[in-house]
Amino acid sequence: MRRKSVATYTLGCKVNQYETALIEEELTERGLRIVPFSQDADYYLINTCTVTLRTDQKCREYIRSALKRNRKAKVVVTGCYAQRSPQELKKISPQCQVFDNSQKRHIAGCLAKEVFAIRETEESHGKLRFISRFPQHTRAFVKIQDGCKSFCSYCIIPYVRKEVSSRPLSEVLSEVNILVDSGYKEIVLCGINLGNYQKLVPLLEKLNSLTGLERIRISSIEPLHINQGLIAAMKSFSKMCHHLHIPLQSGDDHVLKIMNRKYTTGDYQKIIEMVRKSIPDVGISTDLIVGFPGETERRFYNTYDFVNKMGFSKMHIFRFSPRPGTVASRLPGRVSPSEMRRRSRTLDNLEKELREKFYRQYLNKELVVLFERKVQGKRENGRVFHSGFSSNYIRVLAPASEDELNRLVSVRIDDVNYRFAIGEILH
Repeated sequence: MRRKSVATYTLGCKVNQYETALIEEELTERGLRIVPFSQDADYYLINTCTVTLRTDQKCREYIRSALKRNRKAKVVVTGCYAQRSPQELKKISPQCQVFDNSQKRHIAGCLAKEVFAIRETEESHGKLRFISRFPQHTRAFVKIQDGCKSFCSYCIIPYVRKEVSSRPLSEVLSEVNILVDSGYKEIVLCGINLGNYQKLVPLLEKLNSLTGLERIRISSIEPLHINQGLIAAMKSFSKMCHHLHIPLQSGDDHVLKIMNRKYTTGDYQKIIEMVRKSIPDVGISTDLIVGFPGETERRFYNTYDFVNKMGFSKMHIFRFSPRPGTVASRLPGRVSPSEMRRRSRTLDNLEKELREKFYRQYLNKELVVLFERKVQGKRENGRVFHSGFSSNYIRVLAPASEDELNRLVSVRIDDVNYRFAIGEILH
């Protein structure tokens, strides 16, 4: 009998990527075949994000492209957009089957049985599942926390991932051991609000002692969750990556207040200085929102000046997108789309300058790189280039053989630009 095929596509955060990979693994165990999203499939699974209007639009585009590819296929839609607006998605086509975030664990069973009415059976919720592979990734994401109750005024996530929970430490360790046995050298700890994990430093200590694991990376963590205990762990635990992604969102105190961010620029600066004092080579990246209601020209340039002073290694810049039901969607003082685009370009240019400045510190120095993939079209004197990341999250390119993939290799940096550093492997 022909094995049914499933094509998956994930939008949004690392937690979504982890959850898709977990579903894919169970689908494979149940006898279904995972195929690329660009191919014809019996089922299409789209794990959605609803952080901005643009991500909503992209989700709908992927649903329609799947239906166009195979009009007989069932399109399974899950994730945060499915949680927020299930009826909106069902209206796209009768072929759409919507599962909210709490129902994700049932998806593989429903597809395997071709039954789309969810039944709470022992099989569907009694088995503790671990992920053992992360397709097309050298680094494996491990979800340790879910949910958020911070209620930043612009954010829809507390409404679509309401339940705050931490995975038991023993469960996380079991999963990481499985991933290490599968050949993964680096794991990335992720969560919806990672700093709410109840035993983060004890978990890091346990992970640091695992044989075979070579790197531990923390994904995005809120500034008020960074404390001396975490900094000491990053400094003293040999496997900890020296990189933190610490969302700022605005460099203006008035805007931060109406965002309900619960810190000032002064608080944020003290945290960054505390981290850098202990870990001088740390890379610190951030998120910024431009065009938030009430962000005047002066307040925008307060952000520009503050960001410049902080010297981030990388910045993700988003234009404000009103989410229905949030406080910010009802605020006065909207910024025009054209002005948001201008401000976004201005910060983007600064971002490139700051990133290159950070990379330039490592010219003629050595970085340890975990090589991840071949760089398509990049050759020099017949040598093939591969790319990977340093501990402090600098993307490094170097001529390398297949043997260097998924290995930590020392590289001398010979040149940099704002996109990456280029070097030679030190044998």
